[in-house]
Amino acid sequence: VRRLVNEALMKYFEMTRDSLLASKGLAEKALAIAPDNVRAKRTLSIATTMGVAFGALPREQEHIDRAIELAEDSVRAVPDDEIARCILSFAYECDGRIDEAIMQCQHAISLNPSYPSGHGDISMLFALRGQISEAMREANEAVRLGTHDVIDFWRHHGLVIALFAGGDDRRALEVARKVVRTKPGFVRGALYWAATASATGNNEEASRAIHHCLSQLPHLNMDNVCPGFLPRYVNDSHHARFLDMLSKAGLPAADSR
Repeated sequence: VRRLVNEALMKYFEMTRDSLLASKGLAEKALAIAPDNVRAKRTLSIATTMGVAFGALPREQEHIDRAIELAEDSVRAVPDDEIARCILSFAYECDGRIDEAIMQCQHAISLNPSYPSGHGDISMLFALRGQISEAMREANEAVRLGTHDVIDFWRHHGLVIALFAGGDDRRALEVARKVVRTKPGFVRGALYWAATASATGNNEEASRAIHHCLSQLPHLNMDNVCPGFLPRYVNDSHHARFLDMLSKAGLPAADSR
């Protein structure tokens, strides 16, 4: 079981659509052998939610519900595990439960103030909720605490969400470009690249960014992108501006067939 979970985590940290599906499969095998294993549960939860976030899995409620159930079990079993708290937070975020997600991140940070993912995850949640200064502070803290590891792109993505909501489009574009250079297969990041390029009048670049997204996930359109593939900003004006910029960049209208 330990070997399967370790292999699942190695696949998870490759952070590609294929590797996330492989990670999920390995964690499922581990859990089938040891149904009460907490590491297997939390690994399967995050492999599932990140699989949805990368577009490897369809955003179906059964995936989200299962991920929440596994993460809640993990937190109940080991309440002082900051990693399990962040995994539960992300499962709640995938379900649109932003306030509950923030509470779990705050708990994780209280358990381990030096854990970069706690700060990185809460920065995204604050940004989605429109708390720009808090989001910026936490995103910068996450980048400061984190080494240049394989999930550094995720922390910078949190910075982009905050910068765009705060109207600092030029800086948001600079960071979004860095995210896409680091992780080209992260379509969430590429959608923010498109929106920030559009917002700064870089129309050719915005169009290129949308083509980059659609080459990987051809089903994306204005109807299913946000909320759906992406979590939406709580603030209606932030949400409307984001969608407007994606539309200007050339994301197709909803399929009318």
